[in-house]
Formats: sequence, C-alpha cells, structure tokens
Amino acid sequence: MIRQLLTVLLCTTTYAVMRYAAFGDVSLTHLPGYLMNKSIALAAAVSLFLASLGFMRTQGDRYRFWSRAGSHLVFVHVLLSLVILSKGYFAKWFEGDRLNLTGEGMLLMGVLAVYCFWRLAADEILPAVRRSLTTLACALVASHLLIMGYGGWLQVQKWHGGLPPITLLGFCLMLGSLISFLRAKVPSTATED
Repeated sequence: MIRQLLTVLLCTTTYAVMRYAAFGDVSLTHLPGYLMNKSIALAAAVSLFLASLGFMRTQGDRYRFWSRAGSHLVFVHVLLSLVILSKGYFAKWFEGDRLNLTGEGMLLMGVLAVYCFWRLAADEILPAVRRSLTTLACALVASHLLIMGYGGWLQVQKWHGGLPPITLLGFCLMLGSLISFLRAKVPSTATED
C-alpha cells in the first residue's frame, strides 16, 4: 500500500502544481512550502476517504494503513500551514495584522480536527468510540474546508485552468468519508489498531 500512497502524493502534487503554478499565478519557488502543503492536504483527504472505504468494507488492514497515512499527512499539513500562515499567502483571512472571522473559524475547525486525530492515535479505543471520533474528525475537516474555500467554489470562471479548488475536492472527499463512516457497521476488534 506504500506504492498506492506514493501514487496519491504524486497525483496530488501534480494537481497542485498544474492548478496553482501552470494555470495560476503561484511561482514554482513556492513548491516546497505552499504547493506541497496543498498537495499534502489533498493527499490527507484522499487517505481519509480510502480509510472510510476500508472501514465500511471491514477491511482492517486497509483501514489501519489509510487512517494512519491520513493522520500523518494531516500533522505534516498542520506544521507546514503554521509555518506559512501569513498575509502574504492568505490575505483573505486577515484584517490588519490579525486573522478575521473566516481565518479564525477555519483555524478553530482545523485545530479541533487535529485534536480528534491525535486522540485516534491511541491504541486502546473502543470500536464505537473510534468510529464516532473519526466521524467527528471528518465533519470538522469538512467544516474547515467549507469555511476556507466556499467563497471561490461557485466562481467557476475563476478556477485556474478550469480545475476545481483543492478545498472543494477535499470537502467532497470528506462528505464521502462521512457517509461511509455513518453507513458502516461498528467493526469487531479485528479491525482495531
């Protein structure tokens, strides 16, 4: 499954570079930080979606691999985001030197989601609690993405190269994850970490 994860990262990186650098106005100088952050965030959403499918199909190994991959990618995304969080990159989230309501709301949802992922890293969580916490984490990530990106989602004419924003793709993946986790039966201990 490592190859699949590397393929996901290659695809999300290609998408981020095409959308924001080839068709947008972001310089490739920003590949290590800004563009990779977008790629890693989308790869985390893909991983969480694949984890939800493994959970729904009671494929314990797939669920464990993709949920761990998603959690690790989320943590890397958080670290990169904190490093580049500035008016220079994200002017629409700032008023003066401080975050505006959108910026603070987006940040709060992200922090709460990360807390859920941190709690999910514990080995001794009952299956029903794991499912509830994972579902909550997906809902918080979806809220994080909705607050962050909804303003640009309906402005299709502004999509770089006609490619949907990564926030919209991630939001759709989180909705799919939510549906999968909610429809799945609570697994036996065989699918536990």
